[in-house]
Amino acid sequence: MRPPISPLPFLTQIPDWRAPTRIQYPWDALWTVILTGLLAGPPNILALTQWLAGHREVLCQHLGLDRLPQQAMVYRFFWSLDQHLPELQRALLDWVKAQHPTAHDRLVILAGDGKVLKGSAREGRTALSFLSVFFHELALTVAQVDQAGRHEAKGMQDLLPTLTTLFGNGWLVTLDAAYTERELTTRIDEAGGAYLVPLKNNTLSLKEWAKFAFTYPAHDHVVDVERRSGEIWERRTSVITDAQVPEEIKEGLCGVQTLIRREHQVTRRDGTQRVEVRYAVSSRLLTAQEAERIWRGHWGIENRSHHCRDVVLHEDACRLRKGAQGRAMLNGVIVALLSGQTRQITALVRRLTIDPLLALQLLIPELASR
Repeated sequence: MRPPISPLPFLTQIPDWRAPTRIQYPWDALWTVILTGLLAGPPNILALTQWLAGHREVLCQHLGLDRLPQQAMVYRFFWSLDQHLPELQRALLDWVKAQHPTAHDRLVILAGDGKVLKGSAREGRTALSFLSVFFHELALTVAQVDQAGRHEAKGMQDLLPTLTTLFGNGWLVTLDAAYTERELTTRIDEAGGAYLVPLKNNTLSLKEWAKFAFTYPAHDHVVDVERRSGEIWERRTSVITDAQVPEEIKEGLCGVQTLIRREHQVTRRDGTQRVEVRYAVSSRLLTAQEAERIWRGHWGIENRSHHCRDVVLHEDACRLRKGAQGRAMLNGVIVALLSGQTRQITALVRRLTIDPLLALQLLIPELASR
């Protein structure tokens, strides 16, 4: 596993938005302090500043500072960051390109989904919700937008130009059933990308046509068997491609080239079985092996991003509203940094909580050689 490039040089290229008369810390030092604090997984801004104060001596010594930002300044940092999200997004795009310069040369698999920040809810005000696109290979949220009360499929359209800028025409995004609609699939096709979306009861007629299509034997199928806690999980994935896909499905969604059937059978210890059959479509020609891998991998956005941000970085518990989107984007950066070091992210964050020097070394690798 190759450690990720530090995002610090890219983030510090964001123009300094502070008034000249109010500058108390060097711009790069301020970013370093904020990111170091976030690596310790604080649940809120108060906890972040308390952690910084508890490790003031080590941080000041290695950053050449005589004091650290207080709570009010950290709040102002995140409030201002929310006013400069385009600049933050451009910096993160440059970081992704530096880490993945060959992204245009092969198919890049992405996953899109929404995430609600439950802690941001107030009396009479709903919780904030952001739509994001997750890049599995780097464990990084590469694009994010405020849902702002819109349907998820409408918000996802705003992220498509960013994906094309990053990955050219070589990307495929997996989505859940809320995004299975003709307008979005058309926009994805026009942006040069591809999609994989499930057919559920919100597209019942298309699902029924998929069932009918698989009444005839599919020539391309794959079986995957896994044992979990005494249970046997068997997945059978079959695909129908191109001309064999019913015209009704092609008319319902743009550019459909592959129809997928996935049968999931679980045999419990007592011999009882549970069987689920699901259907999906993709605008890219896929083999059964590829379809199984890509569809199953969709849940990486939940397991490797959303779950990690809530359980390890306490994003769900943070009550911040003003400045929440900027912090959420930085949390995505933190998850990528941590995932680039180990799969045991919780254990690593515990180490970083008591070892600020290790956190600094993740951002400034040169410190490790001193």
